[in-house]
This record gives sequence, C-alpha cells and structure tokens, in this order.
Amino acid sequence: MELINRELCLTSHVGTKEILFGGQMLAWADVAASLWCMQLIHSDNVITVHMSDIDFLAPVRVGEIVEFYGEGYKIGRTSVTVKICVKILDPRTGERTEAFRYSCVMVNIDRNLRPRPVPKDVQGKSEGD
Repeated sequence: MELINRELCLTSHVGTKEILFGGQMLAWADVAASLWCMQLIHSDNVITVHMSDIDFLAPVRVGEIVEFYGEGYKIGRTSVTVKICVKILDPRTGERTEAFRYSCVMVNIDRNLRPRPVPKDVQGKSEGD
C-alpha cells in the first residue's frame, strides 16, 4: 500500500452523530484516487467514471487523521482502475483502524472531455490484483 494523502477530520466535516459525513469521505477518496492515477499515468487530466465496492467500515471522529492508501491498480488503454484503502490514525495513541475502502475507474481525457490513451509505456500495468 502506498500513502497518497491525509486529511484531518474537523467539526465542519461531521453530522449530528458527530462522525464524518459519508459524502465527505467519498469526496476525499475521489481526490486521493485522482492524485494516485495522475502519478501512475503521468497525466493531470483524469476524471472519475465509476465507483464501486464502497464499504464504510468504521466511523471517523473529530481530531482523527484520515489516511488514504493506494492498494492496487490496473491500467488499460484509456482508463485506470484503482483500489483505495482508508485508515483512521488516532494521533493520541498512534493506533490505525481501517475505516473505508472502495474501487473506482478513472479515465484519461483530452481538453474536450473525450477519452484519450494513457502513455504506451504504462498501458497494461497492474498491481495488487
């Protein structure tokens, strides 16, 4: 697993049950997936076209650090399928707990939002499948 990004859960990120909104987690995970894909295919023009296997495993509370890890990928002709694993880091104890995981497909696009091939030197690569 490769660490992609970290976020801090703030009071503005939680709802009435004082846990992180699921939509906020999805937004952060989407950014992490985009960052990882951009590095994998050397492109800054990727968009999300599919999300699946979404599992919320543990609640995130204010003050906890949310860590996003790339856990596997498959690079096709114009797309990248990635798996993201999210862990909660309690800064007081150093304990990590898996909080969330999901898979998504990102597509490399041109300026007209049409799919374009990823560089040939990275097509067909995969990790963690």
